[in-house]
Amino acid sequence: MEFLLIFNKSILPIFIILSVAFIYYRIFKPNIKDIANITLTVLAPIMTFEALVRYNISPESLILPIIFAFLLTFGLMAAAYGCYYLFRLNSSQKIPLVLTASMMNTGNFGLPLIFFTYGTDAKVYSIIYFIAFSIPLSTIAIYISSDKSRISDILKDILKIPIFHGMIAALLLNFIGINLPSSIDKSLSLVSQAAIPMMIFVLGLQLSSIKIELGFLKVVGIATFLRLIVSPVLAFFMLKMLNIHSLEQNVALLQTSGPVAVLTLLYAIRFNRSPHLMSAIIFVTTLVSGITLTVLIKLI
Repeated sequence: MEFLLIFNKSILPIFIILSVAFIYYRIFKPNIKDIANITLTVLAPIMTFEALVRYNISPESLILPIIFAFLLTFGLMAAAYGCYYLFRLNSSQKIPLVLTASMMNTGNFGLPLIFFTYGTDAKVYSIIYFIAFSIPLSTIAIYISSDKSRISDILKDILKIPIFHGMIAALLLNFIGINLPSSIDKSLSLVSQAAIPMMIFVLGLQLSSIKIELGFLKVVGIATFLRLIVSPVLAFFMLKMLNIHSLEQNVALLQTSGPVAVLTLLYAIRFNRSPHLMSAIIFVTTLVSGITLTVLIKLI
């Protein structure tokens, strides 16, 4: 009974919106790119800015989350490389396995998950960890997927991500000590409330356009195990090591234990890194996470 109550409170709302988006795409065939661009370039940066300003977050608050993000990413990459050699997978499956094991969906899936589980009290923590894990997702993931090795190219890719613009603007305002006029504050608050449901909706649209091919059972199983089982175990011990505790620990643990980031599929398509395999892993981890995350919420 408790399992069903947790699922109903934290997981089911996400899957209901995903289902609505899935059906909407099948009927109306909207332009996903345009809807995603509005969410990623307008709603998400405003939500980031509004939350960081509202809770007066300083740059020092980002240090431990960023350290955790890179520790967990490198730990999962090492585990994925180990599984690649242990199970003797073919070379075309190496990069998809490494990316899907180490790059989690802390945004479209993670932010709503934290909101439905812990409410507005955890919003600022979820945004901080969303920002922290966006750094390896926009640097290490691109480096692995492509042949980019120059630091200048990687930095350019980071600076193109709109949420970082919102973060920098908010941190600057907090440092200077400027308070926003109430009219602007209300407007930003209203717009930021639209970000979380739109993130889930965009994820549903993206999942509905994924094509899955059979024949990937072995590598999909390994990737799913690494993403949904190994990742929370590693994260738990790393958070203890970094002395991150209480609500922040729960948020970081839960938010980094979800399915694969959809952005990895875009990298796979762009750099021709087995996009059909990547699609299958993203789809399966999203579905299975409904069970694993419910269990994790019950445990913590």
